[in-house]
Amino acid sequence: MAMVVLALTGFSSGHKSSGRHKSSHRDSDSGGGCSSSRQQHDSYTPRTTSTRSSSSSSALRDGTALVVSCATTAIPYATVEVTNPNSRQATFEVEFAFADAAGKALSSQTKRISVPARGTSNVQVKASPSLLAELDHCQVEPEADLVN
Repeated sequence: MAMVVLALTGFSSGHKSSGRHKSSHRDSDSGGGCSSSRQQHDSYTPRTTSTRSSSSSSALRDGTALVVSCATTAIPYATVEVTNPNSRQATFEVEFAFADAAGKALSSQTKRISVPARGTSNVQVKASPSLLAELDHCQVEPEADLVN
């Protein structure tokens, strides 16, 4: 019966001490294989996450608009500066109005302007001589809507 037990456990009667060493070595090998397969699984997850985040960052944003100067009798046009926050050229629509002292719009216009990537461009809005007689100030919608 002792021979059967020794045969099942992998020990031989003559090399009992070297058999234990081999057995413990095999246990450590199998443990390393399990952790290795988990590392491969974990490295797959960040790739999936980074792919999703890069696709959402490509959306373009609206620009901003600011009145640089209003029309006067000496210079009969207003100048509006439009800023593009995007990393590529874009076209924007700007809503502009000439207003009287009470804030009532005398004339309003929508202008389109192409602006370079992360840059600014100016658009001019001409005022008629009759409009200049009542003009008090210029107004622009601060958000320049993205067209493309």
